[in-house]
Amino acid sequence: EFALSSTPATTTKPTNSCKGNGSKENLVVYNPAKGMHWTDEIIRRACGKQAKTERDGSVSTGGGIRFCPIGKGPGGRERLSGEEVVELLKTAKVYIDFGPHPGMDRLPREACLAGCVVITNREGAANFDSDVPLPSEFKFAQFDVDKICSLIKECCSKHDEYAEKLDKYKSWILAQRVQMKACVDGMVNEVVPSMM
Repeated sequence: EFALSSTPATTTKPTNSCKGNGSKENLVVYNPAKGMHWTDEIIRRACGKQAKTERDGSVSTGGGIRFCPIGKGPGGRERLSGEEVVELLKTAKVYIDFGPHPGMDRLPREACLAGCVVITNREGAANFDSDVPLPSEFKFAQFDVDKICSLIKECCSKHDEYAEKLDKYKSWILAQRVQMKACVDGMVNEVVPSMM
């Protein structure tokens, strides 16, 4: 069973919606458009026979943790508005992403800024700390569903402690705008004079 040892299931607000309410819940969110074979395995292992699929597509464990796609409709296949994504991320404690990472993905960064603990694989850009500078304990080189489920459980039960470990990642994300401006300014200063 995937029960939280320090938080009984009855303390989690019962809800039949993935719609966020602004306060952190034992909610794990994921992008249903990528890495679903891995995500499905995590949900199956975490939920086991206690799994209960809600009408909104979320899956609840017997231990008070819900898994919810970042999307609506069957399987979360319909897009959410930007505001709905932000609201959901602000409610979730954990964001998991075991799909391909073709570059600096937007969702892991948005999830971190919304206070989620971000857990990924090391596929593609996520393998490089220059692209996804998460602490190594949150990046899995090999898919080990038991270790991943254990980390999810820990991140839900000790969310503030684990979220604090992402402060450097959060600072890096916030510095991206300044870095982008400096890169563009440098390129303009290099290209424009050569055109004259």
